[in-house]
Amino acid sequence: MARHTTSFTGVIYRDSKTNGKADKTYYIRYKDIDNKTKEVKLGKFSEGIRENYCNRIRNEYLTKVRLGEVPPAALKNTKVPKNLLDTIADEYFNQRKDNKITKADRNIYKSYIKPYFEDIDKITKTQLVKWKVTLKSLYRQKDPGQKLSIKYTNDIQNLLITINRYALRNDLTKNDFGKYIIKDELDNSRERFLTKEEIKILYDYTEHDISLFLFYKIALNTGARLTSVLHISKKDIDFSNKVMTIKDFKNNSTYKTFVNDDLLTLLKENTKGFTLDEKLFKSNHQRRLRDTLDFLFNGDLDKYDTKNRVVVHTLRHTFASHLAINGTPIYTIQKLMNHKDIKMTLRYAKLSPDSGRDAVVSLGF
Repeated sequence: MARHTTSFTGVIYRDSKTNGKADKTYYIRYKDIDNKTKEVKLGKFSEGIRENYCNRIRNEYLTKVRLGEVPPAALKNTKVPKNLLDTIADEYFNQRKDNKITKADRNIYKSYIKPYFEDIDKITKTQLVKWKVTLKSLYRQKDPGQKLSIKYTNDIQNLLITINRYALRNDLTKNDFGKYIIKDELDNSRERFLTKEEIKILYDYTEHDISLFLFYKIALNTGARLTSVLHISKKDIDFSNKVMTIKDFKNNSTYKTFVNDDLLTLLKENTKGFTLDEKLFKSNHQRRLRDTLDFLFNGDLDKYDTKNRVVVHTLRHTFASHLAINGTPIYTIQKLMNHKDIKMTLRYAKLSPDSGRDAVVSLGF
């Protein structure tokens, strides 16, 4: 086995394997009362042994040598060190890409996980239940008047589950506590869609800003997602057959959608001189799109009312909703939305004329 020194004098480790995976086995070296070099095995990284702990044990041995005491041959009576969740979490974050998402997750860990757990091997179901109750009582750091949302609480729990899976996968713990974490059901469906009157307001407001106007036209007439619209290039438009190819990044697929004459004319005018690979939009207008929708439709809405807030994704929801209102078969809507699961499309069925609305209205009592 390869032998490696560490930053601590007399603390070394050798490469080893545990359950077929790479591991480290730690040893300490010191000179006994007869000035003979002794080497004592302390344990493996996967067992929670760390260099700081090894250095502390070695210092205890040296103290006993100076006092004339004879150290034990093994560490049978040595207290097992804590397998710190914080150490494993740090290792987990270090192997991730250094970006904004990782930075945000580190902050979540420090604020909502680290203060409540210490030894990963001793995290219990009871602890997790109490922790979840605590999370529901906490307030947002950036907005002390608002409690953590169900989604944010679920995200925090997901992060702890991910760290636990990392530890299990790398034999850093045997405690599979993630199975005890039960997240709350989240009603993520948006009921809000734009009426025809609101669509006209949106068009009238942006008609002199061709980039925004074109984006809204495409999104409302195709139901394509934000990223999909921003990646449309001239070669994706079949002017002869009035068809557009859409790249669905969520499902990692492409699909065809139809283009009406009004949108086709607008596309022809705005792609003159474009190369086939040239994208319709030179930059990401996401902030301007959001600001416009906020100004027109969200002025009096509570900022935490995500269910009824008009956002860019509302345009996709509007496309499907009006298809249903016009009596489009549910399987046709599924095709036009590129939904992989019909369950995603069935939410629009209640808007269909044959949903029973007319039957109820005609009761007359």
